[in-house]
Amino acid sequence: MIISKISIRAFKSIYELSMSLDPKINVFIGANESGKTNILKAFEAFHSEQPFDNSLTCQYSNHYYMGKSPEITLEFTGLSKENKKQLAAISEVFKEVDTFQIKRDGPGTNNYHLIINDAEVERVDSGRLLKTLPKLLYFAEMRLLKNRAEYEHLLTDHIEYATERNLLKIGGIENYDIIFEDTARGRRSLEEASRIITEQVRRVWSQEPSIEVKLNVNGRALYIDFSDDTTVFDTPESRSLGFRWYLSFYVNFLAQTFEAQANEYVFLIDEPGIHLHPAGQKDLVQVLEDLALKNQLLYTTHSPFMIDRQFPERVVLVIKDKNGTRVDTSSYRENWKPLRNEIGLKIGDLFFFSDSSLIVELPTSKKSGLLGKIKGRVAE
Repeated sequence: MIISKISIRAFKSIYELSMSLDPKINVFIGANESGKTNILKAFEAFHSEQPFDNSLTCQYSNHYYMGKSPEITLEFTGLSKENKKQLAAISEVFKEVDTFQIKRDGPGTNNYHLIINDAEVERVDSGRLLKTLPKLLYFAEMRLLKNRAEYEHLLTDHIEYATERNLLKIGGIENYDIIFEDTARGRRSLEEASRIITEQVRRVWSQEPSIEVKLNVNGRALYIDFSDDTTVFDTPESRSLGFRWYLSFYVNFLAQTFEAQANEYVFLIDEPGIHLHPAGQKDLVQVLEDLALKNQLLYTTHSPFMIDRQFPERVVLVIKDKNGTRVDTSSYRENWKPLRNEIGLKIGDLFFFSDSSLIVELPTSKKSGLLGKIKGRVAE
């Protein structure tokens, strides 16, 4: 099951907005303060455990003056056989349905409304219905990988050490007692986990193909080290913020989706890769593509390097004017001119071009004629 459309009314900076969604990746790009994050927050606010009252209402809407909560409607489609089985157990109305909508307009479960063929369906158990939907997970801050973790920290569910636990998980370690054994088995387990993690990291981090991850145990503490061709082993906290963020992001998302069913999650990611070099951002785009094989992703950015130009239809330009936040779903037209204008991107801003530049794209096989004339005029 995926989200195929969202409609938002009177939410934060959004007066009214409706758009279709790509089943894999949706990129919201725009200037600062344009409302990109508010779109992600609208998705998050649909979750029944999130507050939803008139404190979220757009202040220049009629809802605000009437003291009403916002309205958020999600459309769901792409139902699997298992989805249909679960939904049919809730109500017979789902037996012949491939698409349905759910609207939230208040804080309680009674403020969720099932809509099929533009008509509201009465007497549906909203609590059970919500449990069948994809889980909406919002990520704004990433727990960065630390240098060490105590055995006791790994045994707890405390979020502070979630990244370290997930690192061990992708290395095949879930029984922490084994790696803390002072035995040959314990040492072999650490070496094997280090090898698996290293392979995973090298697969997605092209900037340092020689990167190596080494796990060590000393007493009751697990130590995490990295090396490459230019350094001996050093700690995560001594590496660049961009690398730490990237690795922590990859570890957490890979562990989250490791055993998940297809489309079990919808990931909402605010400004991924903000600390990364452009080459690192391009690596990240490929990682996101891999994650989207099983789950729907929505993320915000103001970096053109976080766009995969092979899929222009995935890009949504977010704009804010006197009428609030709105979107342009065809920002790729005229060679991305609307997007370039909105985020202020100009060729002359690139330091390796002069302020007055002429760029011509012609077939490489054409060695005379128009190309020669253009070269001559530029030379003049």
